[in-house]
Amino acid sequence: MPPIAQLSVILFVVLICWSVPIGRADTVPIFPAKSLSIAEGAGFLAFLNPNGETVLREASATDGHWIHCSVSVNNVQYSLDSDQIHRIGDKTTVERYDSERCGVRVKNLQKALETKWTMYGTDQTGADSTGVLDVTVTSIKFIDELNVTVSGASSTATVNCPDKDGSRYCRIIDADQVVSESCTKTVDLTQRVSHFWCHTMFWGAMTERITKINLFVAENDRDVKANVEETEDHIVLTCQYRSTVSLCRALSEADNRQLMLLDGHLSGRYSAYNTKISNGICSLEIKKPLAPADVGVWRIYQQLNPTDYTGCVFDVKGRRFSKGRSIRTRGSPVKSSRVELTATDIEIFHDPRSSSATVTELSCEAPYAIDYCYLSGPTGSDHTPEKFDRLKSLGICRFKVTNITSGVWACGINDQDGAEDHLTYYNVSVFQQPGQTVTNQLTASTGDREQRLLCRTILDLPIDICRFVDPSGEVHGVSNQMKPSAEARYRYYGKGLREGECGLEIVELRDKDFGQWKCLFKVRGREYEISMEVVEEAMSVGAIIGISIAATIVLGIIGIFAYRKLNRRYTGPTYTVSSSMSNVSNGSHRS
Repeated sequence: MPPIAQLSVILFVVLICWSVPIGRADTVPIFPAKSLSIAEGAGFLAFLNPNGETVLREASATDGHWIHCSVSVNNVQYSLDSDQIHRIGDKTTVERYDSERCGVRVKNLQKALETKWTMYGTDQTGADSTGVLDVTVTSIKFIDELNVTVSGASSTATVNCPDKDGSRYCRIIDADQVVSESCTKTVDLTQRVSHFWCHTMFWGAMTERITKINLFVAENDRDVKANVEETEDHIVLTCQYRSTVSLCRALSEADNRQLMLLDGHLSGRYSAYNTKISNGICSLEIKKPLAPADVGVWRIYQQLNPTDYTGCVFDVKGRRFSKGRSIRTRGSPVKSSRVELTATDIEIFHDPRSSSATVTELSCEAPYAIDYCYLSGPTGSDHTPEKFDRLKSLGICRFKVTNITSGVWACGINDQDGAEDHLTYYNVSVFQQPGQTVTNQLTASTGDREQRLLCRTILDLPIDICRFVDPSGEVHGVSNQMKPSAEARYRYYGKGLREGECGLEIVELRDKDFGQWKCLFKVRGREYEISMEVVEEAMSVGAIIGISIAATIVLGIIGIFAYRKLNRRYTGPTYTVSSSMSNVSNGSHRS
């Protein structure tokens, strides 16, 4: 072909190519965004969104009805035309969004897939679309279970959620299902092992991660050792802790006397023998012969911090010394030598109108170190002692009961030798109002003088206002701070409002005073009402019999006088008989 002809063919082809448009893929938005930050192990979804909508809605015909869809990750393309599930690596899975949209559902995303995800789609018209999603994967240090050991040098410990600094939200749940909305929680060390569950939420993860935290208390750090040294001249009580303490004091339970134990100090018959606070050693030396106040229970307290202490308990005998604990078997009669624990009456006021809880502290003590204790009441025995690891070496067990109920409660204690339990009983009375009547009913008669009505608060709570309402509804305000007038019929009676007594004295009873009275008193900003009654005294049976006998005697006397008077007014005829047996009339009668 001539050169001119070849040139003509080339120009013709160029013109044809120039006139026919070259097909290319349109770049379209991606729902929900062009970039996502996903936590490692979480998942995400995305699809081509030609309309650029920001709200996910039901797919319609205008969305395209894609006939082909795929995604490219790290230069590997995965078809999304079917329900096939693709696995990338060991954990990540990829599947199509649905049959209407061109998109992906990704689960268990891993750090290695932090890259650009490119989606390709072809609709029914043959038009191609593409969208690029920039995926960032954040690594999370997740732990299923964590064991934490803390020292017993403190009464509290802090529970921390793992990776709390990188989390967006935390909550800690304890074994009692108490929830704390925080990544940290301070807890009291009342048990050797405690369990907590930390629920953590991270940016890029839809579900929360749960870590079980097992909190162990190092028992060796909590050991308090009691030792006794007895010579011919002295008794030395020593309490040793495993670390430095800031303060030591000895308390005699016999006379409630305390002694400060400082290195090398001496006071009369007592000395701080061998006390070395820097080494956690507190000792009290008592010179013999023992005084009466020296005999009994002694406790040496070691102050660990301003609100927490531990220590040792000792039982000092008059002639010989005993640490208050001896080796014996269950049921041994040696138990009778221990100090018997007595019962205690407790009055509690809980206003049902109040939303706040009432917390009552019950405790029991023994002159020896105890190994366990418990509290049982009318509703069960599920109560945990307060700071038991601290107080058990002191022979003390304490409980805090919320909204305690009326009835008999018992605190049981025992030592490590495991003989019969010692029980302390409490008679608990819960009042729904803070007062009660002293004179529930007053029986008297009209004209009786200085008749008194009295109601008193429990626990000696001070009274703000004291008033009485009589049967007619009239209100009488009384107070020990007010001096009544000389003609006043009503005046205050009692020890005083500050001492919790609201009383009324009626100078002289009248008919209007008999009936229902009300004692109104105000305590802690709230007013309470107690009813009482004044009853008119009825005539006794003895009085009725006496009056009847007296009336009978009077009537008898009157009858006798009347009978005698009638006999004096009338006399009948008289007759005599002569010796000759002839009738002779002595009257004036004639035949």
